[in-house]
Amino acid sequence: MNYDGRPWTSLEIRYMREHRADGAAAIAEALDRSKGAVQQAAHRARISLRRKGCRAGTVLGQPRGVSLKRTIRDDLVSGTVDPAVLDERLRLDAQGRLDLCPSCGRRVATVRLTGFCRKCHLEAQTMHHLDLLAEVEARRERWQARQQLKRARDAATAEGCPLPPELRAKVR
Repeated sequence: MNYDGRPWTSLEIRYMREHRADGAAAIAEALDRSKGAVQQAAHRARISLRRKGCRAGTVLGQPRGVSLKRTIRDDLVSGTVDPAVLDERLRLDAQGRLDLCPSCGRRVATVRLTGFCRKCHLEAQTMHHLDLLAEVEARRERWQARQQLKRARDAATAEGCPLPPELRAKVR
């Protein structure tokens, strides 16, 4: 429900899907709703209101001022790229179809899922997997500590001894 109490109709949602490229402000004006209401309804209906070609918010930490020409010059001087590859990169750049990797800014972004070049994509996946492994290890250590505490409590209870205050605390 909206602030004014009007629920969204299926016709309004369909209109939002058909005119999503117009942006939230234009849709809000056409439907007589606030821009925020349109954005919330689009979010709930999983409709992207980004305009075509808009790269705002694509990747966090994307380098600014990455120049393809500077990159090409550096590659040519260092001899790491052959002239045929440079020619292809220049042709794609002239057509406006060349997107550089936002992580390194040197290679063409080839992995559509992340927008990175293959090398940076694999490095990011590796770091993610290492983080997951560290989390699993931390959980395993926590579980071992909980088991040791339970064994200590059970042993103290079986002997009929009162539990020390540090063992009386609840495990969370």
